[in-house]
Amino acid sequence: MAFAALDSHPLIRFLRDPECGAAFCVADWERLLRAARRGYLSSRVACLAQRSGLSGRLPEKLGAHLQSALRVAQSQMVSVNWEVVQIQKALAGGAIPFVLLKGAAYIKGQLDAGHGRLMSDIDIMVPKQRLIEAEKALCDHGWFPTKLDAYDQRYYREWMHELPPLQHLGRGTTIDVHHTILPPTALLKPDVSKLWSDVRPVDGAAGVFVLSPVDMVLHSATHLFHDGELEHGLRDLLDMDALIGQFSVQPTFLYALLERAVVLDLSRPLYYALKYCRALLHTKIPDDIFKRVNTFGSRSAAIRALMDRVVLASIGSILEDSPGKRVQAAQFIMYVRSHYLRMPMTQLLPHLLRKQFAPSAS
Repeated sequence: MAFAALDSHPLIRFLRDPECGAAFCVADWERLLRAARRGYLSSRVACLAQRSGLSGRLPEKLGAHLQSALRVAQSQMVSVNWEVVQIQKALAGGAIPFVLLKGAAYIKGQLDAGHGRLMSDIDIMVPKQRLIEAEKALCDHGWFPTKLDAYDQRYYREWMHELPPLQHLGRGTTIDVHHTILPPTALLKPDVSKLWSDVRPVDGAAGVFVLSPVDMVLHSATHLFHDGELEHGLRDLLDMDALIGQFSVQPTFLYALLERAVVLDLSRPLYYALKYCRALLHTKIPDDIFKRVNTFGSRSAAIRALMDRVVLASIGSILEDSPGKRVQAAQFIMYVRSHYLRMPMTQLLPHLLRKQFAPSAS
């Protein structure tokens, strides 16, 4: 899907300028809501519509959909706050600090990116030297690993930047416990101690932290362009658009963001993040900043063109009612790329073969 095709979709137009939704016909709204549902963006759309004063100006049926999505967002906010308290209690006995990542951080930090942000799990980061201790404390409070296969356990514990997902036996909620933001085997190697050195405490929650504003954007960019699952990438771009919009009130924020990306060895994912935020969501990034970040990208015009094709097709998949083979091919390319960035070829090839012939593997 090319930039022009994305530009014309009502969901993209609405996310850029929610007030334009007032001129949408019912068919436009139905198309918008179908795409938003596929991209886990229904609640975000509802929050934007409410903030723009559109909720009461839409046909009753559409208004009911948006009200339902708002209730889902409110319910999840209550759930996230409750779960964070339970994690805090579990880790308090050992005085183990933890950093909230992604959606939970946006909600607990009361950031614009948390409005209508849906998630399937809570991501936290603990100091690596306390990782096993944290796992035991969480298990003592009802969370247990969901990946019990011997290969899965080895994959997570030796190669990855997180434990196998932990699910609560009673509530069914899931926690991903990280010790850094990229696997130790990855090509990029951000120094996690530098992340910890600049974390910010969460008000009224002892031992609970969030990343600094610049690190929050960098982590979102890194997660999106190293995870390989870009079919929900529009949600992550919206997160970054909201974070940048809120934090850029400080005139030096974007300059600090570029400098921090170099320090943490995360300049390439930041390049992709700012490029596609600006192109798809019209995120306000001054020309001088974009000119500098453009130097972080590949020097190869062919690679840039290929990335445009596969990234836009993958992210744009939610906009199509019936994505075809072109989208599937793009998603496969991004999947293989993500694994290439996460592990050396000696591990990558056996792992991909196992994934192909043993689907239960990680």
